[in-house]
Amino acid sequence: MGIGLLAAAVTAWFTLNAYAATKIARGGVDLRQTPDPASVGLAFDNVTYGDGLPAWYVAGEPRRPVIVVVHGYGGNRTATVEIGPPLRQLGYGLLFVDLGYVTGARRYGGGEREAAEVDDAVRWVGDTQQVPAVILGFSGGAFASLTAVARGTTPAAIVADSGFTGFRSVVAFRAHVPYVVTNLLPLLYPLVSGGADLVALAQEIDRRRFDVPAFIIQGTGDRTIPPSDGTRLAELTNGRLWLLPGVRHTKAFDTDRADYVRRVDEFVRSVVPAAG
Repeated sequence: MGIGLLAAAVTAWFTLNAYAATKIARGGVDLRQTPDPASVGLAFDNVTYGDGLPAWYVAGEPRRPVIVVVHGYGGNRTATVEIGPPLRQLGYGLLFVDLGYVTGARRYGGGEREAAEVDDAVRWVGDTQQVPAVILGFSGGAFASLTAVARGTTPAAIVADSGFTGFRSVVAFRAHVPYVVTNLLPLLYPLVSGGADLVALAQEIDRRRFDVPAFIIQGTGDRTIPPSDGTRLAELTNGRLWLLPGVRHTKAFDTDRADYVRRVDEFVRSVVPAAG
């Protein structure tokens, strides 16, 4: 009887980790091309960055920062266009990027490949526009963007909305199991992702000095990622934290759009001289 229970527990433990690894590696595909910036009244150019990844560029006022908008896991650039008009009205340029996995041509890179792509987007702003880049990342996009900064990317500032410290914490939270139960996830992930490793963002930041001003946005009603990760990220980055009672995952903008844009603008202006 005891051996049977142990075998069942081991099977459940392995199955959870294997399922989560496979789901993360093979998910996130979103082929939508609408809405685009024109649908919200913004003129834009189709551009490419990095190794030919697509992006939409909305020009801002001269010498004003360009905000690199990084979508979350399971979405693409179409999911973020509605934030464009109020930011453009304040003079910011905008670069809405697609990360490489959204087409399904390659599997999700665990945060490593995506962080490199965020770095490419920031470099695109510097190389082509010669103005400061500010990152605005949502969920998995915030995760990738914070990883990029931890690894040396140097935007003028970063805003991370509903980011998380790592996929282990997300899986444990959503499966309602202790964190330790997800300890196989990093070992199994390379086997199903074509060799990619899952980033452990908390460890990445803890090992390095985080020198970029950060604004962390987190709703306490989040059911997609642990809300406590927002507080942890603010501590790790020495960043400013905005906790929104009862607000769900990435819904801070929809809860009060004017307040959201005002707070983001005030943060950027406080840390980026060119934004003032």
